[in-house]
Amino acid sequence: MTTPPISLRLRLLLAFGVILLLALGGPAYHLRQNLGQTIEREARESALRDLQTVEWALAGVTERPALGGVLRDLAASMQIRITYIALDGAVLSDSGVAAQQVGLMENHAGRPEVLQALDGEIGTSLRYSDTLSQDLLYVARRFGGNSAVPEGVVRVARPQSQMRKTLDSLYGHTGWVYGLSIVLAFGLVSLVSRQVSRAISSVAQAAADIGQGGPGKRIRFSPSTEMTPLVNAFNNMLERIESNMQTIVKQKMESEAVLNGMKAGLIVLDGRGHILRGNYAAQEIFPGLSTFAGRKPMELCLLQGLQDACDAALAKRKAGDFSQGNVVVSLQSGKSFDVSIVPIKGDAELGAIMVFHDITEIRRVEQIRRDFVANVSHELRTPLTSIKGYAETLLGLDSYDPGQTRTFLEVIQRNANHMNTMLDELLQLSRLEHGKQRVDMVSADPASALYSAWKSCHPLRKKVEFVNDLTQGTPAVRANFEQLVQVFRNVLENALKYVPDETARIRVHAEASDRELAVFIDDNGPGIPAEDQSRIFERFYRVEKDRNSAIGGTGLGLAICRHIMVSHGGRITVQSPVPETGNGSRFIITLPVAGRTSEE
Repeated sequence: MTTPPISLRLRLLLAFGVILLLALGGPAYHLRQNLGQTIEREARESALRDLQTVEWALAGVTERPALGGVLRDLAASMQIRITYIALDGAVLSDSGVAAQQVGLMENHAGRPEVLQALDGEIGTSLRYSDTLSQDLLYVARRFGGNSAVPEGVVRVARPQSQMRKTLDSLYGHTGWVYGLSIVLAFGLVSLVSRQVSRAISSVAQAAADIGQGGPGKRIRFSPSTEMTPLVNAFNNMLERIESNMQTIVKQKMESEAVLNGMKAGLIVLDGRGHILRGNYAAQEIFPGLSTFAGRKPMELCLLQGLQDACDAALAKRKAGDFSQGNVVVSLQSGKSFDVSIVPIKGDAELGAIMVFHDITEIRRVEQIRRDFVANVSHELRTPLTSIKGYAETLLGLDSYDPGQTRTFLEVIQRNANHMNTMLDELLQLSRLEHGKQRVDMVSADPASALYSAWKSCHPLRKKVEFVNDLTQGTPAVRANFEQLVQVFRNVLENALKYVPDETARIRVHAEASDRELAVFIDDNGPGIPAEDQSRIFERFYRVEKDRNSAIGGTGLGLAICRHIMVSHGGRITVQSPVPETGNGSRFIITLPVAGRTSEE
């Protein structure tokens, strides 16, 4: 259960009460102690003077019977009690007791003052007297005696009741003065504290309005002169708060804009390695990232390597090592990321930052490069091996048969031409990729381009049924005529290579829209597996895994087609099998319609 806070007013009252108590209580205690001691000391000194007077009177007693009368007369005049005690403690005379009862008094040898007097000292004692029923101050001293008075102890007793009455009266008046002073002081402090509380409440209310998101009302007047510095400080503080808030909001917006504008995904971990938040790119990488707040990275992506790297970074952070760590991960989506894990320095709540750099394309390009090197090596090795073999055979002949020699030379020439064609296509593909080949766009007739392409395929023609549904009414496209012919020729050559010899069939037709023309080239060949359709436009990629040498070609034709279409603002795609027939392949060549591009 929480104890309610004590108000400022009550604190002031309590503090002032403590101060007042210390200020008045100390002197009062000092007065009581010193005054009592002073009065008691004066009483002892007065009693000692009385004792001397009594001793002087005893020295003048000449007869023993006169002792009691002398002591009673002297005690009456001095308003004290006088007792004369023998050395054995027997009371010889006492002014406070009748003469006939003196012999009945108890022995006084054990009295403290008597014992001190017998030891040669001045004995003193303050105690209650059962005989007189009041407090008495006793002072005793040994008396040497004379001819009439035997040696003994003379004792005087002075009543303390008057002294105590005087002290009690003084203490009473002092108490009334102190009490009245305390009441007046507390009343004054209460009044002043109420004014201070009201002034502070007005400032507190203004501060509460700011804390609740209010507009931040400034205090236009000071409740009191003493509060003026506080009011001025509050208004200055309010101005700084507004300025700082604007700066913080601006910096926050800038930071969020920078983080959300990053292409790399960024995820922040707390000191325990739990996910706090991520930017937009991270949410695209990990859909539903916000639902994993407060959980481990392992739960987000099920990658033990990433979790181990995060744990290692947090462990290094605890050891004072804030160096960056890296790990490469591959997600189930097929994307690969180079993850940089940076421990955060100087913030106990924040642990580390994970930055996900997408290297999927880099890895794909690296794989393409490796495949390209392997494919070029393979594609060049075959004709080079053939050329080398036939050349070595010719060199090893002792005599030359003209027919055989011609055959060998034709093989060498064919393989050399194949290598030359491959190099030409590689150079063309390189120029297309780097945009170094100038392309003049004109209005081109797709039917004429298809006719030229089919005519150039004459050496490869089989017994094929060629259906051309492109007519003179087919819309013209915006393209380079020669490159359009090359695209058609490459696609037709592929179709001719793979269609069956006996039932070969190729059909070309088109569909036009307001801005584009799609040309479909269908064949009834074996088709293209679905897993290969996304890669057939890569360099040297072939569907047949055994690279059947019976099927010619360099493996660069479709890659060239794709780059030509990209430079034309069009595209080329494949669909297998053909929906209408259920077999074969369909290549779709899409180009912008001439005269419509500027309207887009």
